[in-house]
Amino acid sequence: MAAAGTPSKGISEESPKGVRLNRFLAEQGLGSRRACDSMVLEGSVEVDGKPMLEPGFRVTPEHRVSVDGEPVKKVRRLYYVFHKPTGVLCTESPREKRPKVSDFLEAMVPGRVFMVGRLDEDSSGLLLLTNDGDFSELMTHPRHGIWKTYEALVAGVVDAAMLKKMKGGVYLDGKKVVPKKMRVVRKTRNTPRVEVVLGEGVNREVRRLFARFGFKVKRLTRVRVGNLGLKGLRKGGLRPLTLEERDSLVSLARK
Repeated sequence: MAAAGTPSKGISEESPKGVRLNRFLAEQGLGSRRACDSMVLEGSVEVDGKPMLEPGFRVTPEHRVSVDGEPVKKVRRLYYVFHKPTGVLCTESPREKRPKVSDFLEAMVPGRVFMVGRLDEDSSGLLLLTNDGDFSELMTHPRHGIWKTYEALVAGVVDAAMLKKMKGGVYLDGKKVVPKKMRVVRKTRNTPRVEVVLGEGVNREVRRLFARFGFKVKRLTRVRVGNLGLKGLRKGGLRPLTLEERDSLVSLARK
């Protein structure tokens, strides 16, 4: 099967009238659409040698776009799945000396990619990497309905009555976080393993959800994003998505 790291085109195509500047920058691997909005508004972007502060400006192939004085070049689209180990940070900070996701990529990825969402230092599991801003937005924004599946090893007794309460959801950072699904996948007396399916993308949402009901999560693993799992990928392992996998994930997103 072909790998999705090879196509030259991203999720979307340019229209005859051009594409929005923020979208163009995201498609060239400079970050998510939101990050590119900030880049434009901060004055880092020039079009035809002049500062451009409008993320919605329509860019055509005739325009010359630069960021911080460097021309923006067309790049091929890259899509990877990484099995993040615990103790590895999802950060781009060059000052951070602890192990980072980028430490695993330098020798294996032929271009710059960014993380699609985050996993905290104490969590492990599936992390998508890409330089396609449209793909990143489809996978992370709640309105597109891409569900993430986690397995949490929990300290305490999680019975049917407690699961029912937790399924009612909680407010985190002003957002109502309601699990699509919760079930005990391994029953033990004091440390059950619970599957949780969520889509909101709030920081540390699984741990905070359990904490609201008095439970501590001892171990947390993201096992799936949409229909993509970790089968055959060891911790610290990285591989390109196939075209079929990439297209399947995109097809799940509500447009």
